[in-house]
Amino acid sequence: MLSIKIIEANLQTRILGKEIEYYPSLGSTNTEALVLLEGGAKEGTVVVTDNQTAGRGRHGHSWFSQAGKGLTFSIILTPNISGKSVGLISIVAGLAVGDSIERFQLVPQLKWPNDILLSGKKCGGILVETRFQGNVLSSAIVGMGLNVNENRSEFPETIRPTTTSLSIEKESPVQRELAMAWILNSFERWYLQLKSGDIASIIPAWENRSAHLDKKVSFSWKGEITSGIFKGLAEDGEAIIRHLDDSGQMTLSSQEISIVRER
Repeated sequence: MLSIKIIEANLQTRILGKEIEYYPSLGSTNTEALVLLEGGAKEGTVVVTDNQTAGRGRHGHSWFSQAGKGLTFSIILTPNISGKSVGLISIVAGLAVGDSIERFQLVPQLKWPNDILLSGKKCGGILVETRFQGNVLSSAIVGMGLNVNENRSEFPETIRPTTTSLSIEKESPVQRELAMAWILNSFERWYLQLKSGDIASIIPAWENRSAHLDKKVSFSWKGEITSGIFKGLAEDGEAIIRHLDDSGQMTLSSQEISIVRER
């Protein structure tokens, strides 16, 4: 069982985590966070559970979490920034998770737009659900799932070859409360930087952790699977893809990419 007191004792934030709603079991932290937001919850409120039973991923995918082993939580934000910056929310969230993982002497990588990798395998994901008022991003629910103390046999066979956890990579248990507090501390710094409009360091920081910068990736485009070279991020967080024939480049806003493994 997560200790909220330990999380709070390690927080160095002004906004995030000042109110933490803990549930022993919950269908989806994002769904509950949305209910709280509609009820007037303050920015920075965090919803966390030890057992998420109906976690959601992007594009209708599900998120597996082992009860009492990983981290599943959601953060309520009210950015009130230009809607053009919406793609950067998941970018700074990924940076925050990466910052936390590095403090456990591990080397995370980021896969656009929302995956966290260790040793080339997925250990975490981010789901951002947003609301707009005109062209303004008025609110966002940032859901985070991180595999922390799971062992290989606890993952479903269908994802076992491509999934890992912090404890598997570190070869020792990891304190979940510390990992969560470090994520919130780092996320607040990146988030406030984004809100202030100071994005100059955000893009290169993400690209430095990218698992596929200047590598071949594939993605769905106009109903077909196509490929290109991932060249980095645009100022709004979109992916810049160079055509394989060097005829130009394009940007992707929400498509899933797959890293092409050359034989």
